[in-house]
Amino acid sequence: MKRNLQVFYILFSALVMVLAIPNELYNFGSPILGLFALVPFYAALSQTKTFKGSALLTALHFSIVTLLSNFWLGYFRDFAIFTIGGPVLVYIGMGICFGCFFHGLFIFSRNSGYAVVLRIFLFASLWTLWEWSKSIGFLAFPWGTLIMTSYRWKLLTQIVDITGTWGISFLFALFAALTGEGLMLLRSYTAITKTQLLNYRNCAVMTLILFCLCHFYGLYQYGKKRVPIKEADVVLVQQNADPWSSGSDLNNIRLSEKLTENAIKTVKDRPDLVCWSEAVLNYALPDSLFYYAIKPEENPLLQFIDKTNIPFVIGAPVTVDKEKGQFSNSAVYFDRNGRMQDYYSKIQLVPFAEYIPLSEYEWVQNLMETLVGFSDGWFPGTSYTVFKLPLKYNKSLVFSTPVCFEDAFPAVCRKLFKNGSEVFFNITNDSWSKTNSAEYQHFVIASFRAQEFRTTLVRATNSGYTVVTDPAGKIVADLPLFCEKGECLKVPVFERYTTFYCIAGDWLPVLLLIAVFAFWLRTSVKVKKQ
Repeated sequence: MKRNLQVFYILFSALVMVLAIPNELYNFGSPILGLFALVPFYAALSQTKTFKGSALLTALHFSIVTLLSNFWLGYFRDFAIFTIGGPVLVYIGMGICFGCFFHGLFIFSRNSGYAVVLRIFLFASLWTLWEWSKSIGFLAFPWGTLIMTSYRWKLLTQIVDITGTWGISFLFALFAALTGEGLMLLRSYTAITKTQLLNYRNCAVMTLILFCLCHFYGLYQYGKKRVPIKEADVVLVQQNADPWSSGSDLNNIRLSEKLTENAIKTVKDRPDLVCWSEAVLNYALPDSLFYYAIKPEENPLLQFIDKTNIPFVIGAPVTVDKEKGQFSNSAVYFDRNGRMQDYYSKIQLVPFAEYIPLSEYEWVQNLMETLVGFSDGWFPGTSYTVFKLPLKYNKSLVFSTPVCFEDAFPAVCRKLFKNGSEVFFNITNDSWSKTNSAEYQHFVIASFRAQEFRTTLVRATNSGYTVVTDPAGKIVADLPLFCEKGECLKVPVFERYTTFYCIAGDWLPVLLLIAVFAFWLRTSVKVKKQ
């Protein structure tokens, strides 16, 4: 295959994948496009003759998908140089590495009697490992993945309570590899051996069986009748006001109070909880409690909470070490009398925006001051705190509050769930993105947490997507994007049970990693013997 055609295939694959991921045209993405997105990618790499060529093509694919699907990162204030440029540079490097791995599997599998089988399943395994590797650790960013394209395919996505979202990556990549391999075989139909045809048929049958099994399981889980054991009436406030704008936070507080009052007036019974989004308050607690006891002057915040006689969750900074200037990005829990009871501090920070590596060194501080005008960030939390909320009829609710993009990370939510959380209340601020696609992409990634742990997910956002989803991923209630609105919604709470994924964690990518390593080891031994 000529180099120009290979580049075209890579560009075409990247564009299809970008269209499959939630975007301005398809708000919730397209599973059909997601299924076929990697077919040209597979075709291009399978015909590449050198490690260098495969590495460059893979790096090109990774960088284009990142740039076009996450273009909204360019609105991330002064940090855009890092939030959009950083991932692209990192994924170019990772693309080079994975491109070599992909080429290796195509090269080393050629002399095997099961070459077709190995190519298809190892390709799916490597792609799954790519999406897993970019979704864990300090630089984790699970956007721009095949996982995101599957949201609307609810019967398939139910498997995440067993495999995590990595099962989706594997199935989509497996289908693409099977289709790509089939097209390659058709091109050389006259030279196909019976063994190749038999192996391909067996792969197709196995793939069909896997998809059927997943759908049978999906039919059971999605159609399962789930009866809440209790309900919580929760006021979700969507301010649609940028908390990053210069000046005081008093206008945001006034607006949030107004929306809260309007929502309370629409219901007969007193709500159980009011939830404001991330970063509503600017001044660190508990040091600034006196300030919020008298501000805003016309309706001081703590007096307002006391007057409503409802517990509140509000996004605010919390002082970790005042002398060292360390603060955490937190969700603060106030009781019905306006007293600060507890807080949860964000653990998974946005790299290079909320946390700067090596910021303790003066040269790093000077560099950051020059580039973006700041030299430090948030201090990461260390405790997976859950809150206990009293409900009506002598009931109570244990809930957790993953902050910002933490609802995109199963590792964080898994620990919160294991600490007793019955409902995930995510508070976030995506107003800076200024795009529908950013809001929906964040929701799509977060929605899998409800299915993984078979629990309710509530998102209280600044501008959207404010939503309640049940354990099957069904939307129970939502608010429109980019509008000022406060509404009291019923949050269903279901009986907790521990899913297989909650117990075993990321067992699937670990198993695939072992399989790929075993193949490489066995191949290396064979080559040495020859």
